[in-house]
Amino acid sequence: MASKEELKAAIHAAFDQVVPDGSSYTKVYASDMKQRNFIVYQSTTVYNYAVGFKPGGTELVIVPVDEDGGQVTAGQPVTITDENRGAVKKRDLQGRFVVSTKDGQKFRLSVIPSVPKITAAFYQLPVDQKDEYEAFQLVRAAIAG
Repeated sequence: MASKEELKAAIHAAFDQVVPDGSSYTKVYASDMKQRNFIVYQSTTVYNYAVGFKPGGTELVIVPVDEDGGQVTAGQPVTITDENRGAVKKRDLQGRFVVSTKDGQKFRLSVIPSVPKITAAFYQLPVDQKDEYEAFQLVRAAIAG
């Protein structure tokens, strides 16, 4: 498995590949875990994101990312601005920041300062992002009020 630093760099590089002027954004890794319980089994799906923002601003660029063997690939970016932002929740029951667009896209983002490598085996990519986490908290507060 790639190191925390290598994964963080790969997530940032994937963001930069699909977002114009991507290197000018501060980036943070976020995830969302959705569980469904059925009578005979439980299903868990994990969604990984690179979230870009500029300190002092309220625009977010959310890029879905997939990781396989240390290689990170980016999906289609979604830009959320003051104009197209829908409902926002600073914290849901699971502690996630929830932001949606007026056209119905909804993101539930868990952002933590450090993802221990042991939990990465289960669901999250292991990264250390204490500085980015602190900067994201300020943007989240500006958006959610």
